[in-house]
Amino acid sequence: MNPARNRVAASAIGIRLDHPDPTDRDRLASSTGGTRCGRLLLAVWLCVIVLGTPAAHAEAAAADPGRAGEEVEHSEAASDRHGCLRCHAMPTLAYRNPESGEIVDLSIDREGLAHSVHGELACIDCHRRSYRRYPHPDRPAPGDLDCIGCHEDDDQNLSRGWVDIDAEFKRSVHAVSDSPKAVGFSCHSCHDPHRFRPAAVGEPIAQIVRNHNEVCLSCHGKLIAPTNTSHDWLPNRDAHWASVRCVECHTPVADFANHEVLPAEKSEKNCVSCHSANPQLLARLYHFQSEEDIARSGLLAKAVFNEAYVVGMSKSPALDRLSLAIMGLMVLLLAAHGVGRYLVRRANRRG
Repeated sequence: MNPARNRVAASAIGIRLDHPDPTDRDRLASSTGGTRCGRLLLAVWLCVIVLGTPAAHAEAAAADPGRAGEEVEHSEAASDRHGCLRCHAMPTLAYRNPESGEIVDLSIDREGLAHSVHGELACIDCHRRSYRRYPHPDRPAPGDLDCIGCHEDDDQNLSRGWVDIDAEFKRSVHAVSDSPKAVGFSCHSCHDPHRFRPAAVGEPIAQIVRNHNEVCLSCHGKLIAPTNTSHDWLPNRDAHWASVRCVECHTPVADFANHEVLPAEKSEKNCVSCHSANPQLLARLYHFQSEEDIARSGLLAKAVFNEAYVVGMSKSPALDRLSLAIMGLMVLLLAAHGVGRYLVRRANRRG
């Protein structure tokens, strides 16, 4: 019987596809030429894998039990994802939505998933119920994808709980909009669960801006068209889009991680909010740069350099060093002048 036909029949009755492909074993056997030497080499290789892997894990566990446990968990998650990624790692996997006519991309970047915030999870940790076997439904059922089910336990690590975030989202323009494109808008409409990774301290500001704005432009891409006039009021529009995130103006200024996305008429249009001595960007976008500067150069350098400029001005390290040198020289001259006066007065008293 045709092996390919066997696999199709197996998938039709819902058998999991995480077992070795029998055709792989056939190819391996045929490559040895059916000789006794080939079988012996195969047996030796299997013994090395079976016996060597536990020994390596035992050594790792003895050196660092915690790390060994994490590696086991990660390998289990990767093994579970293997069956799903057989199909979903194909870059051409997609279908046409019969309602809208749009092409829906079903492919998943293997590397992006591995480095995402969910990289340590198995697929069925999120895709529950009917997604444990193949073939699975073409659309998730209610309750299959539930961010809150896991993230409600993260409240102690957040400045605000999920109740607050949920309330902010319900006031967002994405939740109250009457546009047909906003139907079904949810957490993973912005936070792609297969690629999302929070910005880290030390990551370049330009990279953070680019990553965040790509999320917005995936739906609002027409806003960057040269003929679009929605941002004509903004001086140097392209420079702003390359330097700040959309959410800096389109969310309330009270919180740098607010999920209440404002409509255009309520968004920030006051230049002084950013271009001032105490701009809101210091608590939002530049929050990452401030922590990076403290970690790299210390609190003094951060206070002297990072907050000495109004946002938008060009910084010159050479001028910074020259200014500090002049200030240091002035302090030395004042100190020398004071010491000289003290010595002269002391000599006069003795005389």
